[in-house]
Amino acid sequence: MITIKLKCDKAIREKLQSFGLEKRRVENYLQYLTNNLINTRKWQYYELRVRPSDSLGSEYFWGEDTIHVAVKSPFRTKKERKIYFLTSLVHEYRHWVQSQIQNISESKIAYTNQDVAEMNEKYTENPLEKQCAEWERLTESVAHII
Repeated sequence: MITIKLKCDKAIREKLQSFGLEKRRVENYLQYLTNNLINTRKWQYYELRVRPSDSLGSEYFWGEDTIHVAVKSPFRTKKERKIYFLTSLVHEYRHWVQSQIQNISESKIAYTNQDVAEMNEKYTENPLEKQCAEWERLTESVAHII
């Protein structure tokens, strides 16, 4: 059983509150995703720091226990902004799982920032990004109950 504890900065806590999201429910959702992916009998406890990103994009630096989530959104409605925030969080969390729990090498990320900006095949067809996109789609479909 893998347990995840989010250590959120003030801006992230405020963003969660503004969307009516309870941190504990978000943690439970992330634990659900992780425990369905990783089959383990051992109890494992992880603390993950969540900080705001200064840009519209989110990011995770391989090997760290901190993810940066976009608190600004290009969307107008509250529902769209909530989904954007949650999917950004889940996307970067998935990268953290790949790095810290699955021990996947950073060399498996074979794309550049320019590839990300252009959304070209090097980025969209990368197996690690496909896994993140899968969790994003799942999150979009259940965002109303988180």
